Amino acid sequence: MKTLAVRWSEPVWCITPARAACVGVCALLLAACHRTPPNGEKIAATLTFGEPGLSPGQFSYPRAMTNDGTYLWVVDKAARVQRMDPATGESPLGWRMPEWKLGKPTGISVWKPVGGADTDELVFLPDTHYHRVMVYRVGEHPAPDLGPANDGTQWGGKVTLVARFGEYGSGPGQFTYPTDVAILPTPDGKSIARLYVSEYGGTDRVSVFEPDGPNWKFSFAFGRFGSGDQADPVEFSRPQSVEIDTAKRELVIADACNHRVGRFTLEGRLIAWIGGPEQMGSGPGQFTYPYGLALLGDGSALVAEFGNNRVQRIDLASGTSMGTYGQAGREAGQLATPWAVTALADSAFVLDSGNNRVMRFPKPTSRVAGAQPTGAHR
Repeated sequence: MKTLAVRWSEPVWCITPARAACVGVCALLLAACHRTPPNGEKIAATLTFGEPGLSPGQFSYPRAMTNDGTYLWVVDKAARVQRMDPATGESPLGWRMPEWKLGKPTGISVWKPVGGADTDELVFLPDTHYHRVMVYRVGEHPAPDLGPANDGTQWGGKVTLVARFGEYGSGPGQFTYPTDVAILPTPDGKSIARLYVSEYGGTDRVSVFEPDGPNWKFSFAFGRFGSGDQADPVEFSRPQSVEIDTAKRELVIADACNHRVGRFTLEGRLIAWIGGPEQMGSGPGQFTYPYGLALLGDGSALVAEFGNNRVQRIDLASGTSMGTYGQAGREAGQLATPWAVTALADSAFVLDSGNNRVMRFPKPTSRVAGAQPTGAHR
């Protein structure tokens, strides 16, 4: 029996409130819906874990994932945060966000200082539909009175809400719908120098924050809503994921609804785009709603494509496609609307959101002999 997947020309979460007022969303989605056959090879998975449910180790449409060098961290649409063993899929720690009826987080980032213990780790959650960033620390810690850390649902230990910042708006330090937090460490790795917070919803930009005691102060922002490829001002349409190449001191940003990945200086200056609205597709070097990023440390990145039901490896310097992993479906090695990807040790993990599972496969390391740029790198 052939498995079919549904692709939308523009997901409703890529439509800002202003654009929705001008477009009949239901008519748009019904007209744009069409079936797409499997694309590419199945993933040679070495481990698959997760299933639908609300118990530890189960998922309700997971849509954010990262790792801290030891554990995976996953957030799902039940507003649950889970720390997970990458070898077994077991969840020894988790909690549910304190508020979630308006919507759930779409990103997660973790940071542990060099030489630090698990209880020194900070968990940054862009609380998307509450227009703020929540900062947690595992264990009992002194903290200001910021309200409850969770809704009373937790397992495996205590978590403390140690900071939160942001409010609804488009001014400095405000957010519409924050999607991700990228963490720039100090050179010694013992402190955080900056946070980069991406957002969508009409205020499509990246805001930069610096430490101010236990709090975070706004420094500057770059970007505005749009689909142009000019350097100044740079334009985004749902910048969903942000990663930092600390060796090159560059930002890599998945501009999801513009179907491209961008390289930027740490000050927000555009270096190059890979892909773009006019290159949207399923060919090598093309993207359809790139949501997740994982830098591999060799100048390449894994990109989780929500709309292509695959992971693609890209050479960031040339824009060359170095391979694709996955195809649409429900079977082993197939993907349904993957939101995130991360690399840990010698493995890669893709968040198979529509199938409520995580899939592990060998982290690609080989270079593609004689590979040529795709022409989509600008």
